[in-house]
Amino acid sequence: MIEVHELRKKYGAKVALDGFSLRVEPGECCGLVGPNGAGKTTLIKILATLLPLDSGTAVVAGNDVSSGSRAARAAIGYLPDVAGLYQDMRVSELLDFFADAFALKGSARSQAIARALEVAGLAGRKHAFVEELSLGMKQRLLLAKTLLHGPKVLLLDEPATGLDPLARAELRRELQALSAEGVTILISSHILSDLEDICTRVALIAEGRNAKDSEGRTVLSMAAGPQEGTVCDFELAGEGADAAQLLAGLEGARLLSAAEGVLRVHVAGGAEEASRLLAHLLARGAVVKRFDTRGPGLEEQYRKIFK
Repeated sequence: MIEVHELRKKYGAKVALDGFSLRVEPGECCGLVGPNGAGKTTLIKILATLLPLDSGTAVVAGNDVSSGSRAARAAIGYLPDVAGLYQDMRVSELLDFFADAFALKGSARSQAIARALEVAGLAGRKHAFVEELSLGMKQRLLLAKTLLHGPKVLLLDEPATGLDPLARAELRRELQALSAEGVTILISSHILSDLEDICTRVALIAEGRNAKDSEGRTVLSMAAGPQEGTVCDFELAGEGADAAQLLAGLEGARLLSAAEGVLRVHVAGGAEEASRLLAHLLARGAVVKRFDTRGPGLEEQYRKIFK
């Protein structure tokens, strides 16, 4: 649904993107993380057809953002890091204004506005002026406005900045629901715990290029993402035994990775199967220093990668 290959962009002498590549599958919620100035906003603006690329290719919903920008825009919902709202308009008026900008007509227009009000939880505030809304309500209104035309792809640049914990939780629920409906989401955020909760994968970027972790991965799989079974992460004392030998005879267990005494294993089940895995390891004589079902947090991984 989103395909980026060897993307390059310069602002004068400053290199913003230097050969960045990424693929986001249809219906996937993919995070984008990196330090300030890494190129995240530039990438999202190029995908949103707001900036021309210098070289490389970028395709959104089957449309090249350079040669097919008009068709790409029709499939995209874009929420910038600093989004503006007309404060002196009523909520319903603002949505009507943007519905007109999206060329929605007749019953489709009124239905889209009603749906947006429902999604934002603002049906009871549709006659209120935008300036009367709390920051969290304004952010929900911005997302509802972005969804008016039913985009297949959402490009979100720091959508949770400034939100309180309750508003962030509501935003996470909305994004999870959209992803479950098949909307493809690329989201840039410095709030790493939010990305852990809603993303299936997180792409790494630094200095305009694909960054890598210690294992050479440019994209991290999130154990919290929707999947069948449970991902267990455990650390062994000493050199430990061969990973394949440790798991031998345990039905439903699959080794995902093994490096420096840290093993990640997928088990086909929940807490009971994870406990059975731990018991199996101890019975095999393994000395387990740490065992959990989430793995190293994204914040911990981020510190190691971008230190």
